[in-house]
Amino acid sequence: MIEVNNLKKSFGDFEALKGVSFKVPKGKVFSLLGSNGAGKTTIIKIITGLLKPTMGDVYIDGDLYDGNSVIKNRFGYMPEHPHLYDRLTGREFLEMNAHLRGMDDSKVDENIHRFGNELGIYDVLDSEMGAYSKGMKQKILFINAVIHDPPNLILDEPTSGLDPRYTRYIKNKIRDFAIEGKAVLMSTHITSVAAEISDQIAVINGGKIIAKGPPQELMDNTKKSSLEEVFIEVVKDG
Repeated sequence: MIEVNNLKKSFGDFEALKGVSFKVPKGKVFSLLGSNGAGKTTIIKIITGLLKPTMGDVYIDGDLYDGNSVIKNRFGYMPEHPHLYDRLTGREFLEMNAHLRGMDDSKVDENIHRFGNELGIYDVLDSEMGAYSKGMKQKILFINAVIHDPPNLILDEPTSGLDPRYTRYIKNKIRDFAIEGKAVLMSTHITSVAAEISDQIAVINGGKIIAKGPPQELMDNTKKSSLEEVFIEVVKDG
């Protein structure tokens, strides 16, 4: 479970977050839907410990998260922008992070083989990542987030840079993870992705939540036939 209470974040005089609260229960996909600059990535960076909030708290499985390494191992994080070590191979990067999480060699090899093949990059895992395309780097980041089978997943724009085959794969895996009982927090600006796989959606605009609920409920409340139309309507009013 992932919970945030009254998150606020200011950068000088700019108030990036204005008191954001929500909960991601186990077995659910919760999506932050918003335009670039709406505050989605700031929320995720605070949850993962990459940014300190000006105010507010983050809880992982009921425990206050303050950067504690034990709690950190309870979630997997996929950032939007890949910052990888160009001189490391994909395999070296995945093995390094898996071992830092305390995984044994056999499980690391098993999961790298499994996800590498499913994502179509197993044959290039022994090449340096500096030669990888954007999509290949996205796949490495996804494997890195899920390799240790954490109970919580935090995925920032997980389908960015992927072709339709692997976009479908990622969407299916996210639903599978929820069915397995994981709490999945995802950010996206693509309304069709959010509508297809989310149990709950929070529309973010100007650093605050302006609408929240299941996709169908949001459409019913606004009398719109698609989540895209809902987004346009509530952002206009928000």
